[in-house]
Amino acid sequence: MNENDNAKSPWCFPKTRVSRIEYLAFVCKLNTLGTTCSRFFRKVIRETNNQGPDLFKDDMKTIRELLYQIAALGRNVNQLLKAYHTGQPPGILVDHAALAGFYELVEKLREEVAAIIFRSKQRWVGP
Repeated sequence: MNENDNAKSPWCFPKTRVSRIEYLAFVCKLNTLGTTCSRFFRKVIRETNNQGPDLFKDDMKTIRELLYQIAALGRNVNQLLKAYHTGQPPGILVDHAALAGFYELVEKLREEVAAIIFRSKQRWVGP
């Protein structure tokens, strides 16, 4: 790797050598990921330095879908709890242990999503 040693510049420029075949295969992969070479390398460097995720377009699509699904789960749980607290319609049995386990899973998922968002935000905060 080669970097700019100019102490006044805040930027470094890592470089590498690969064969033409490797480079063309890499560019094809970048196109399928919807990113650029520069952004891909920043992602790798930040992930290896534990600086938080640098999410690609597909990653953001997955997170949006995840948030939608979490919201849908929350609506379903609210409907179940409302039915339970208003006298529980006949024929519906509530398994309290399963409900508690479900709550723990949703809470763990919420914490993981919050950690991803926090790490992403912290990447832009100076030391």
